[in-house]
Amino acid sequence: MICPRGSMSLTTTVGAPTYPSGGQPILGVTVTNTGVQACSQDVSGERQVFTAYDANGKRIWSTVDCFPGTGTDVRLMQPGESLQYNIKWSGTTSQPGCAGDRLLVPAGNYTIVASIGGLKGSPVKLTLT
Repeated sequence: MICPRGSMSLTTTVGAPTYPSGGQPILGVTVTNTGVQACSQDVSGERQVFTAYDANGKRIWSTVDCFPGTGTDVRLMQPGESLQYNIKWSGTTSQPGCAGDRLLVPAGNYTIVASIGGLKGSPVKLTLT
């Protein structure tokens, strides 16, 4: 059985709340089967999207711009089971289609959001110093 939307939750995570500007923050997503039955969820790299927003809410970077994931990874998840996935962000900007220059993100406060398919994780704050 494919996991119904209401039986899955996503949580966006960061390796630490603060990284130096020019560092490579660890971004993560935890997907949990909150339902009462085992079900299958596609958690493949192409469905995992991480996006960063600046303090004004402007989208400054996303994994879909330059390095969208690939492959298929369908997992049978038991009730209460969680899976954790992490990536390392280069700390640079990006634009759709990988257009334009990729610039170092300046020091400041950012919001990171992870999603898998149509499911969106809770936003998490990240500070670059």
